[in-house]
Amino acid sequence: MNIPTDRLLLMIIVATGFAVLAGGWAAALVRAEASGTEALLLRVAIGAVFFVILLGFWHLYSRIDEESA
Repeated sequence: MNIPTDRLLLMIIVATGFAVLAGGWAAALVRAEASGTEALLLRVAIGAVFFVILLGFWHLYSRIDEESA
């Protein structure tokens, strides 16, 4: 996985899977339970958590590259 395109492809797969499973579930709960500003804040929080998890996976794949080199 030394080639950045391999890592990018894996990140696209991880992002899609996580967005469908966790993001879709959480967004459905926000839509059903919250309204107005509360819903907007919850959606922003869900997006932030999603972004942090993706950064964590990117860091994990970078560490794997460093260890294998």
